[in-house]
Amino acid sequence: MSTMLREALHVLRSDRTAERWTDAFPVGNGVRGASCQGGPGAERLWLNDITAWSGIPGDPLAGVADRGDAALDAVRAAIARGDAAEAERLLLRQQTPWVQAFLPLGWIDVEVDGVFGDGCRRSLDLTTATARLEYGRVRHETWADSAGGAIVHRIESDAPVRVRLRVGSLLRPAGPDTAVPNGLVRELLLPIDVAPGHATTSEPVRYGEGRNGAIAVRSAGAASIEHGMLVTEPARTHTFVIGTATAPSIPGEPESDADAPTRAVAALGEIGADAAAEATRRYEAHLAAHRELYLRCAVTLPSADDAVELSTEERIAAAQGRPDPGLAALLFHYGRYLLLSSSRHTGLPLTLQGLWNAEIPGPWSSAYTTNINLQMAYWAAETTALSECHTPLLRFIRRLAAGSGATVARELHGADGWAAHHNSDAWGHAAPVGAGHGDPAWAFWPMGGVWLSLHLWERYAFTGDIDELRAQSWPVLASAAQFALSWIQADGTRTYTSPSTSPENHFLADDGTVTGVGESSTMDVALLRALATACVRAAAVLGVDESWIAELLALVTVLPDSAVDADGTMREWDRPREDTEPHHRHLSHLVGLFPLAQITPTRTPSLAAAAAASILSRGRESTGWALAWRTAMWARLGDGARVHEQITMALRPAPVDGHGHRGGLYANGFSAHPPFQIDGNIGLTAGVAEALLQSHEERMLLLPALPPQWPAGSVRGLRARGGVTVDIDWERGEVAKVRLRSDRHTTIEMSGPGIGIRSIVLTAGQPALIEPRGNRW
Repeated sequence: MSTMLREALHVLRSDRTAERWTDAFPVGNGVRGASCQGGPGAERLWLNDITAWSGIPGDPLAGVADRGDAALDAVRAAIARGDAAEAERLLLRQQTPWVQAFLPLGWIDVEVDGVFGDGCRRSLDLTTATARLEYGRVRHETWADSAGGAIVHRIESDAPVRVRLRVGSLLRPAGPDTAVPNGLVRELLLPIDVAPGHATTSEPVRYGEGRNGAIAVRSAGAASIEHGMLVTEPARTHTFVIGTATAPSIPGEPESDADAPTRAVAALGEIGADAAAEATRRYEAHLAAHRELYLRCAVTLPSADDAVELSTEERIAAAQGRPDPGLAALLFHYGRYLLLSSSRHTGLPLTLQGLWNAEIPGPWSSAYTTNINLQMAYWAAETTALSECHTPLLRFIRRLAAGSGATVARELHGADGWAAHHNSDAWGHAAPVGAGHGDPAWAFWPMGGVWLSLHLWERYAFTGDIDELRAQSWPVLASAAQFALSWIQADGTRTYTSPSTSPENHFLADDGTVTGVGESSTMDVALLRALATACVRAAAVLGVDESWIAELLALVTVLPDSAVDADGTMREWDRPREDTEPHHRHLSHLVGLFPLAQITPTRTPSLAAAAAASILSRGRESTGWALAWRTAMWARLGDGARVHEQITMALRPAPVDGHGHRGGLYANGFSAHPPFQIDGNIGLTAGVAEALLQSHEERMLLLPALPPQWPAGSVRGLRARGGVTVDIDWERGEVAKVRLRSDRHTTIEMSGPGIGIRSIVLTAGQPALIEPRGNRW
């Protein structure tokens, strides 16, 4: 690949200092992250650690006033008699306060003595996971070591310079900084409670006897502490290693008796006598570890002629008025980069902002939103060959199911199995939130565990790892099924779910009340049927024959089927309802289209048409993550023109005021809700992958929704269910070449423009090459 092509498709650039942390370039290794601001004469690194959360272990149902069978029966009775207001009043009594917040640990300001200038150049190379800053004759590099675990910052200058480092934080210090050889350590107090930004409370950030965090920084050369700063001797090259840690260990993380400062210092590793050689060795190990994941999958599309001459911010703006398919490829790669940088080596999944956050509290506490956003952030994990990055989410799901999820099902709902609602955090929160006044339309949604469980089946569908399915996934699926069996109601003539919501949306009830609470939302039915299907398939693979499987399948079969309303759109509720938010950003009733694949143009054409009408009925405008979801939905519907329209909207400049429901991109490529949500980035990557390859039907679909504006291009390393890696070259909108590599012996059927329908036998590890125009196999 030429240098210009690589830079157009894999490098982000800026010619100015980041004005806010959401303009900074992010680096991360799944545990530690830094956002690199840049500027002439100085660099600021905002620091994050995936284990830095507010809170302490506690009662999963703290604050709940009503719980158990009787409380739930009262809600169901109110819904049955049409008293939506009473149902909501009772549900408010089942709320806990809120989930805890993912915290910024702090920042490090790096100042180079005697170097000034009017401008700077910044870049982020996705192929090396390295952020660079240049001004005058000084060059900075920052990376989060993918092999060693620390954050490394290196400075090179044409002349010897002295460097000063200052540590800062929004958190309270636990005491004065501590000196270590050529470095310093700052210990910090982590709050025991942080309220979300929308909450009204007298003490939004509360400290007490809880956990601590620490930031440690060490220079590879001689350095001393002066006036609270780490100051080096003059040199042409400076290398700093930064470690972060928290203690005690958060659930799901390795246990250790060490305190936070000791852990942070340990993360620095050893610096030998030859600092330059050690830095080079570390960087080479980092590159090998990063590239092993990043280089597995790539899309090549032509870029605008001046793409490498513009900053990413300028390129985003220019693409609104001219063709630049390469920008979509760059953001495809950026989504994968953000996923692999923020979800590795840990039992905690990425947050709503990935591994990066500089605010207390961050947007929506920078926690986990499980009614779409957490799931969306992992849609690209299997399809774009980052299965290892899926693992932190799967570990978290298993912990949630075995812990607080089981408590919530049993004690709050009087049900078997496990359940989770729409918010969670590092402590595994599973109950409804809202502090007794949160709208049940978003606060009460017991399908969170059902949807999360489906990720475990998807993992098997791609990897075929039967040992993982039997030992780790099946117990979670079976437990979610037990909850479903308890939750689904039957009155002798029908089965239904109650109370039921369609996340965050509202309708006009029969009594004129605006509510989000009713029975058998379309999303409930779709998720429960998907769970039953996954359990049936998993049981067949494992040779399990238990009576509850057939019972669950029978119950979900007679739940209300998806229906089409008089206006041609998909019905969202149990019967025709008047929408009070006709342009709502959530398309929860279309979950059966994507990601579940219960609705397809070939198997269910009338429902597919209704799904298309539903997307259009919500209006053209929406949030960044909603545009990404729509991209994937149009891909499932086989509409490449609509896919391109959604991508173009998702890749426009984000609104300057940062408010409203208009998606776009910030200067560093982050997707704006606004504010920044990482699922907008990774969801868009998943949508592009879905436009190029689909494997949810009986056959593999090549280029099923190729945008007509991309007549020629290629993709390498996409993954299909069944364990097949797929490379595709296309010309004039048709398949020119396909290369297949399977993990196991299998027979597949595939189709696509220019290739027709073909069946091929694949042998494990043996590539198969197909060139349809020359009829070469």
